[in-house]
Amino acid sequence: MAKRKYELLLVDDELANLQKLQRTFMDQYNVHLARSGEEALQLLQKTPVDAIITDQKMPNMTGIELLELSQQSFPNIVRIVLTGFTDVDDLIAAINTGKVHKYITKPWEPGDLRLAVQDALEKMELVRENERLATELKLANERLRTENIILRQEVEKQVYPKSIVYGSPEMESILHLLRRVTGTETTVLIQGETGTGKELIARFIHGESNRRDQIFIPVNCGAIPRDLVESEFFGHSKGAFTGAAQEKKGYFEIANGGTIFLDEIGEAPPELQVKLLRVIQEGEIMPVGYNQPRKVDVRIIASTNRDLKAEVQANRFRQDLYFRINVFSVTIPPLRERKKDILPLAEFFLQQFSLKLNRKTRGFSEEARELILAYSWPGNVRELQNEIERLVLLSEGDREIGHELLTDHIRQRHRPIPLSEGDLKSAVRVLEEEMIRETLARLGQNKSRTARALGISRQSLLEKLRRMGINE
Repeated sequence: MAKRKYELLLVDDELANLQKLQRTFMDQYNVHLARSGEEALQLLQKTPVDAIITDQKMPNMTGIELLELSQQSFPNIVRIVLTGFTDVDDLIAAINTGKVHKYITKPWEPGDLRLAVQDALEKMELVRENERLATELKLANERLRTENIILRQEVEKQVYPKSIVYGSPEMESILHLLRRVTGTETTVLIQGETGTGKELIARFIHGESNRRDQIFIPVNCGAIPRDLVESEFFGHSKGAFTGAAQEKKGYFEIANGGTIFLDEIGEAPPELQVKLLRVIQEGEIMPVGYNQPRKVDVRIIASTNRDLKAEVQANRFRQDLYFRINVFSVTIPPLRERKKDILPLAEFFLQQFSLKLNRKTRGFSEEARELILAYSWPGNVRELQNEIERLVLLSEGDREIGHELLTDHIRQRHRPIPLSEGDLKSAVRVLEEEMIRETLARLGQNKSRTARALGISRQSLLEKLRRMGINE
């Protein structure tokens, strides 16, 4: 394929000089002529060019002024100025500000000028090619990011059950209530302790909605560094901040047409809360570095393990945002308050991990079932899931899973404290350790929050955990 000829715009108010420039380049390039800066700007509006070569001293508009004006509308063309020695200081300033790529002093030789222009055009072509490749890379990265999210969705479909596993009237009532809003666009707030299965409920709502065939994006509002929150949620333009080498879509734009699950919205920093309010009210986002908002069509489901009313009263959560997300609220009871869910869930996890870990199991012994059912599960469904995975790993295929394989604190919870010397001290120690374990599990193993909930210092909690043999 033949290489196209570059388009050159030659500008000089003196006709003899202009004709000399034309003769220098006409055999190698497509040449356009202008006798003034004003005429050159008019020609640029009609004819795209690759380079402007202009005399500096011209009436009404100098060469530098012409190149500066052309830069505003056509930043990616080569800008060369021909000048006398007396203009060098002004030209250096123009070069430093990017208005001029190169200056050539008079008198100039045709051969030298051709080489200078050829060199500048080759560099410009390299810049254009780099920009083209950068754009292709950006698009490829965006596709890859979206494909990764979609792939994660497919993997999660295999991990999460197709229907919610339960056996309690409490969950039956909750699911019956949720089916009234699944077919609507209503924002739903799911409340409950850590590990109660709030994301599973969000997936249930999405799966029963009109958006079931579109993407579901779960995002933990407290897990993203504060300086990246706006970029991650709403995207950014190229060069919006240091390190923003290319444009990036945020979670809301990727979720367009589907559902976004704002997990632990109570931990969202104030600057994110303001932006979320705009999305809910206006259905639009403002990516970092842009001046125009973008419309998005996203169903919002939020969750929290905090008391948002108390957070509002303490000025840690915006009242207007609370009212917006609390249109339809449902509270998932902790596992200890829905005992009839424990064994169905345990059986489900047993089957799931047996397949995942390629282990044959013969189920639970009766004593193991009784202990599993009697335990309060302060870490809720997540703690139960982790315990069953551990049991499958420890089990022997030809035997039932016995009570002896259960974690010590689950077994010891039901072991009577011996009424021997020092029995009060022993009872206090057992009660203390039980409270620590349950509070840790309930608060997602967050040691600082556990210490505050127990009314002790973090250092004191760490010392007690070391004494209990918990060093993580």
